[in-house]
Amino acid sequence: MFAVYGKSLQKERTRKYRCCKYKISDETAMRAFKKDTGAYQISPEFSSEEQCLEFIELAKSDPEVRCLYIAKLDRVKNEKGQVIINEKTDKPKMKYFRFKDIPIG
Repeated sequence: MFAVYGKSLQKERTRKYRCCKYKISDETAMRAFKKDTGAYQISPEFSSEEQCLEFIELAKSDPEVRCLYIAKLDRVKNEKGQVIINEKTDKPKMKYFRFKDIPIG
């Protein structure tokens, strides 16, 4: 499974408001939006990388959405390289890891 990680200007406005509890300026939200850190999943899960690329092409038409990278769902491993098993489900713990950066342009 794949997903696109990035930022949304709308979500940055609400995130900043929640942590500060007062009205923030658009400039503050825009500064957070332009940073390359703190990306979150902005797409649904896709079964292939090609579908992620299609989503990215569509997102380019919206200036309030910024795609940063494609992430791939994989098993979580400990320091020794062993797969971590979830105690409740007895299945491998899964997490999205950075797979491919999106060229800006």
